[in-house]
Amino acid sequence: MNKFKILWIAAFLIFSLFNCRKVKEEIKMGENYPFDFTRYEALRFSGGQEIFSPDKIVAADNNWEILLSCLGGKTREELQEKGIGFTESQLMLLKAMGFLDCVKDTKPEKLITALPILGFSQKQALIQKVRNLAGEIEPELRDEIKKLKEALGKTGYQDYLYSIFFSAVADGIVWFPFRAQGFVKEFALDQDRPLFDGVFWTYYPKRDFRCGTNIALGNDVFMILNWSDGPMEKIQEVFHWDNLYTLRDEFVEHGRVVDEELKSELIPYGVVDNNGNFTVPIIKMETDDQIFLICRSLAAKIVGFMGQKLDLDKLQEEFGFADKERAFVVAYHEWMWELMEYLDKQGLIRKPLAFADPGKAGPRDIGKLFFIVKGSFIQ
Repeated sequence: MNKFKILWIAAFLIFSLFNCRKVKEEIKMGENYPFDFTRYEALRFSGGQEIFSPDKIVAADNNWEILLSCLGGKTREELQEKGIGFTESQLMLLKAMGFLDCVKDTKPEKLITALPILGFSQKQALIQKVRNLAGEIEPELRDEIKKLKEALGKTGYQDYLYSIFFSAVADGIVWFPFRAQGFVKEFALDQDRPLFDGVFWTYYPKRDFRCGTNIALGNDVFMILNWSDGPMEKIQEVFHWDNLYTLRDEFVEHGRVVDEELKSELIPYGVVDNNGNFTVPIIKMETDDQIFLICRSLAAKIVGFMGQKLDLDKLQEEFGFADKERAFVVAYHEWMWELMEYLDKQGLIRKPLAFADPGKAGPRDIGKLFFIVKGSFIQ
């Protein structure tokens, strides 16, 4: 083999190795922030007031491409150089939704993504932070959780422990003091939020398990549904938004369900009896309601703990959150889910069958995800 051929092979191998490394780096970047929006979990913390759905705006046209590209800030010229098309009206809409900001003190002006988007490494780093906090707070909550379990057991509602702790405490009462202390804003369409009243964010990859709370409220009545993705199809058969609001109206006007069609739908779920009377927990936000007092005490412990432990300035800097409210909302939700997983593993609060094994869940298992809270929050 002559020298020329050896040199040619060596050069080819070096070139191939360089290109392989480059491809691997590109794949790694693409896996940290995948280009396909459907691979992300999209979440919202809101009161349901919106002119445009945030999900639909992000997925429309090439908005997602623009938002991913502007994570570190881009000028209009830099977007054009990357072959990313846009219109000024498109950018204006993303700004109005609170998804894009302008850094005007740079020349030329930079566009920077305000919508929280956590890639793989960012999400794992955040989860590790809040997972440690979940383990740290558990000893403070343990005795109160046991009291809540006993109180529910006395009324025959022990199977509602998970949903009541999550949706009435960790994702419920806490938001009153959190809002009062300025961690989150009131849900309202105003000058700052003209099109969507809350916080919308995305992360990759999707969680294996998460749950949330849907609330139909009005007249100091809260119809509360604890949901999760696994049993969602079964949940939606009866606990869709139209029925939740109808349930609220029936409760406010009659104290029971008088609509015969709705009543017949709900009876198999164990939500009402044959006379339409509610057979689910009804928690009154009053000082003589033992379950409410325990829930309020648990919520106070969580609020105090998170106020001390979450360094919002550090979170904002480390993860690039546009403001402290977004930093708090995203971090707190991740903490909630880590806490529920931790409590389940410790055996303090077990997932209901509807969440643990959705395929085996029957109507009555789905019905145990629903309960009612009545009254105004008492500090």
